[in-house]
Order: sequence, then structure tokens, then C-alpha cells
Amino acid sequence: MRSLIFLLSIFFPVLVFAQDMNVYEIRTEEVWEGEKLIEGVVAVRKSGKLTIKAGTKVVFLPVDLDRDGIGDGEIYVEGELYILGEKDSPVIFTAKAEKIEPSLWKYLMINHAKYAFINYAIFEGAFSGVQIHFTKADVKNSVFRKNIDGFRFSTANIYVCNCLMTENKHGIRYEERDSRGTIHFNEIKNNEIGIFPVIKSESRVRFEYNNIYDNEYNIKIGDEQKKDIIYSNNYFEFSEEQKIRKKIYDKSKDKNLPSAIIKPFLNKKVKLGEHRCQ
Repeated sequence: MRSLIFLLSIFFPVLVFAQDMNVYEIRTEEVWEGEKLIEGVVAVRKSGKLTIKAGTKVVFLPVDLDRDGIGDGEIYVEGELYILGEKDSPVIFTAKAEKIEPSLWKYLMINHAKYAFINYAIFEGAFSGVQIHFTKADVKNSVFRKNIDGFRFSTANIYVCNCLMTENKHGIRYEERDSRGTIHFNEIKNNEIGIFPVIKSESRVRFEYNNIYDNEYNIKIGDEQKKDIIYSNNYFEFSEEQKIRKKIYDKSKDKNLPSAIIKPFLNKKVKLGEHRCQ
């Protein structure tokens, strides 16, 4: 089947479907390739396994039945997810629109799932390109662009390597809570905020050897964050700490916030692609 199309039934009032979006459930194993057209929710249940092959294009129809300004289309994963893009044949998640802009579809949500693997994928035009919660996930060689949140996580065991976050409101937004993991050898540039730690971060997720530059704020610490956060061994576009701190919103700009610890920092960009992801 070349496409998944979830259409509103003509047998029920529109108001019912504004509250109850159609859900397509995957409870066994399913493989996607070619083009998938989605209107509504795809739910990979605990017993389900979704594999998406290289070159697949997942296209969300920008329908907003609840009129909250965010497209209703989403993929929700509780089971297993394997996105198997290749360097010259990525998997693309996008919207059916003449102009790609944030919030045309909702997100790829991975929540209390068994496992998720994402390699060579592009996420664009979403509210959140990818959200990962209470799950072990590996995210590699992928692009997050023109979303509200490019990549978002909380209480997760994550590994993020050789990805590009650009033209988002937030390149990476997170509530660390009990998360563990490594985010390294990524490029985070041209976002409104590069990295946005909202709350409950204790530096258990290590940010190292990333290029973080040309954002309005490279780092902006959330109002509810209580502890200093470590962002050492990253490149921040300048070689002088005073210049670096001009684009960091922390205690230096609001005495009620903790500090972003950036020393030691790198004086030149990391050459991405030269380092093999684990």
C-alpha cells in the first residue's frame, strides 16, 4: 500500500471528529516505503514494530480540527521504531504544503516505547520534529528544520550524534529529569534558541563537541531550572568567554537563574562527519 489516508467519516458530525481524531493502529510488524500520506494519528502499540525504509517520504496533511494552530497529524510510538535512512536516501517527514513552516503537523512522539532507532532522517514543518520520553533511543545523521522544537526529550536514555538542528524556534528543548545520555558531534545553528533546558537538569545528559552558533541565544536556561548546567567542550563561535556569554541567557542576565558552565570551550569548529557515531 503506497499511502495511509485517514479520512473523516461522513456518518458522524464534524464536532465529534474535532474531539476524536481517527487512529490507525499498528499492533504487529509493518514496513513503510515509497510515499505515505497521513491525516490523523498513526499509533504503534506496545506489540507493534514499524520499520521505515530508506527513501520513504512521510507526508502529513495539514488538518487542524481542534483549531489550536497545530496540525493534527502525528505518529505515536509505544512499541519499536526503526527509521533506516541512508546518506543519499534519507527518510523525510514533511507536510503537504506549498511552503514548509512550523506546526503543519504535530510530532513523532516516542513515549514509554520499547526502543527507537533513527538514522538519516529529515523532520520539517512540525510542532516538534521528534519527542522522546521514557525510552531508549539512538538518533544519528538526521536533520531537524523549520519546527517549533526540533528535538525534544525528557526522562529518556538517548544518544544523539551528527545531527543538524536549524531554523527551529528551539533546536533542542528538554526537561532532563532522570535522563541519561550523550549529545555530541552535532551542529545547532540558526535557531531562535539553540539549546533550551526548561527544568530539572543535573547534567546527566552530556553535551560535548557540538557546534552551537548563529542562534539568537545559543543557550537559554528556563525560569524553573535550579542548578548550574554543564556545557563544556563545545564550540560557541567565539574564542573569548565574554563574547560567548552575550548569546547565553543565564545568571549573567537574570540573577534568579543558575549558570551555564561553558569552560573549557573549543576555539574552532568540530569537523562533523569525521567522527563515527557509536
